[in-house]
Amino acid sequence: MRKSKTESIAEKDSPGIHAAFSRTLRRERSKSLNWDRIILGLKKTTKEFIENVLENIIESIIVTNIDGRLVFFNKFSEEMFGYKAEEVLNRHIVVLGAQEPDVLGHIRRNQPYQGEITLKTKDGRRFPAHVRCVPLRDEVDQPIAMVGVARDLTREKEKQRIDQEIARLKAFNENIIASLNDGIQIIDLDGTIRFVNKRLEDLLEYPPGELLGLKYDAVMAGEGHRNLEELMTAAGEIPHKASFETRLVTRSSKKIPVMISASPLIEGGTVVGIVTAVMDVSEMHQLREGLFQSEKMSLIGTLASELAHEINNPLGGLIMAVQMLTEDISEGVVDRQTIIKEMADIESDARRCRTIVHKLLGFSRRVSEEPTLLNINTVIEDSLLLLQRETGGNDISFSKSYAEGIPYIRGNSIELQQVIINLIKNARDAMPAGGCIDVYTRMELIGKSEWVTVSIGDRGTGITPEISCWIFQSFFTTKEGNKGTGLGLAVGKRIVEQHGGHITFKNRESGGAEFLVKLPAVSERQW
Repeated sequence: MRKSKTESIAEKDSPGIHAAFSRTLRRERSKSLNWDRIILGLKKTTKEFIENVLENIIESIIVTNIDGRLVFFNKFSEEMFGYKAEEVLNRHIVVLGAQEPDVLGHIRRNQPYQGEITLKTKDGRRFPAHVRCVPLRDEVDQPIAMVGVARDLTREKEKQRIDQEIARLKAFNENIIASLNDGIQIIDLDGTIRFVNKRLEDLLEYPPGELLGLKYDAVMAGEGHRNLEELMTAAGEIPHKASFETRLVTRSSKKIPVMISASPLIEGGTVVGIVTAVMDVSEMHQLREGLFQSEKMSLIGTLASELAHEINNPLGGLIMAVQMLTEDISEGVVDRQTIIKEMADIESDARRCRTIVHKLLGFSRRVSEEPTLLNINTVIEDSLLLLQRETGGNDISFSKSYAEGIPYIRGNSIELQQVIINLIKNARDAMPAGGCIDVYTRMELIGKSEWVTVSIGDRGTGITPEISCWIFQSFFTTKEGNKGTGLGLAVGKRIVEQHGGHITFKNRESGGAEFLVKLPAVSERQW
């Protein structure tokens, strides 16, 4: 081909000028090309061009004549339906399961169709598909063929079904949680409340959503902190399930007694939080308090009869001393110093009687709701004061050993006195011929926690295996006649557990039984 004059001149110049000129020439030529010119230029290879494009589209594409017989079946169609192209070409489209709706009817009416239909693979599996079908028209705009594009919706339908099932299960679970009579709470390992159900919001008098983001100690009284802290600081181990009693603080600062069941929230084998179920036990507390009071009044009846002798003796001495002193004064045979001494003895006996009566009255009063800091050694001594007649009658003596500097506990002194008195009375009854009751206290370190232990042991015959499993059951007693209610140890166990502790027993090697009461110590930071 002859070069133009301009091109010849450009070749004589530098290579840079030649390249720039060539780019300009190509750019000018490209401006004159359009889609129509491309198609006309490819007229001889249009079929090959279209087939190449359609074969490489990642969708099922088919072409049928106006009668519905397949004339084109691309590679992706082979994958979708499981047929080779040669197996279906010239066969009617119904071989692909396309029966309803009448897609070919739309094409023959010169209308496109788009929608969801059911298709069928070679092995008979039916599947949902989205199809788009358009008519191919001749020079007079009449339909002569159909081009169809299909997309398998199986995965999308399955995902949709799974999403719907997940949504249904989520709604179902939320309805269950919302309908529970117990409060549900999820706390993360930082102690932040992440979820509560409506029952807990109602119980604590909070509007919806206001509990979220608060720390658990904002709504839980101090005695319950230890239990949750032990679960949250399990050092990477999966903690155990725990149940304990505590009190929750409402928005109006009212304290509600509750039973909490706490379990670890585990995701991927890792503990990520704590799930707690909260049960309001206010009514149970009222019933239990009535039970405690009933058992306490039974104890008071026994103590009163025994203390009557303890008070009667000094009172008899007081009356006699006053009578003799009055007689001596009236006869003028006593000096001033003797009178003062006699009056001091009378005052001492009177104070002793008043102390005994004061302790008995204190023990009989109803239990205060608020726990206080207590020294367990003092609680034991107050209990022994009410039982001091035991040291005189039936040849009963005491061996006492109190740990010095023992940590404080938090609790109710009247309830704990009730436990100790019952344990001492049981120890006395286990030795009808007399003996020594051993009472000692000590501090123990269990894990990272300090515990105060009280031991009360007798030197009787011990507890037989036959009754060991019944020992803490309500109304179970081995005492003859009407001497026992069968509530002492059951009530005592409940009181100790309410204080966050536990009570156990064992037979001593030297003979007799020993009851151990373990109560959590209060650290200085918890004061």
